[in-house]
Amino acid sequence: MLSDLRKSLNRRYLTDPAYAFLFDEDTSGESVALAVGASSFDAEHADLLEVVAIPIRGNRLLTSQRLHLKVGPSAPDSASPDQEQAALELLRFVGARPLVGYFLTFAVALIDRLVKPRIGVQTPNSVVEVSGLYYDHHRPSAGRPTADLRFDAILRDLDLPERGTPGPLADAVSSGLIYLTLRPPAA
Repeated sequence: MLSDLRKSLNRRYLTDPAYAFLFDEDTSGESVALAVGASSFDAEHADLLEVVAIPIRGNRLLTSQRLHLKVGPSAPDSASPDQEQAALELLRFVGARPLVGYFLTFAVALIDRLVKPRIGVQTPNSVVEVSGLYYDHHRPSAGRPTADLRFDAILRDLDLPERGTPGPLADAVSSGLIYLTLRPPAA
């Protein structure tokens, strides 16, 4: 499997052995819904402002066990972590569990930019893009319109609650709900 090969190669470049747990086999059966808030949608230059990670166990979003960090000058707590600290804390929280979310390419690229100089590798976790799950579920066919992959359109079509005020917390909850609705049944 390509992800196994990527993990194996990635592990060789790990410079901080304290993060070797990222390469462990995940046996928890859990996933983690991830959403970030940033100063722009340019992962190479954006500042990380907020990160939310919510464990998913069985058919439940464990919102009471979430990681929610506000970063930088807009954070209410003067002891708030800097961007790198927040990204590293996210990795410790997630461990080897798969990441679930909407527009994960951006979130993971932003986290990777922050952690790679410190630990030598990018985030090795597998990712599940909920818009991809939705597309597979609603694959266009003759007489069926193309899938509308906008976040709110997916929520409406699946008859899930609206996000309310958009932000990382609402995005992580909504991504988790989409995942729980569309994920393949456990084997």
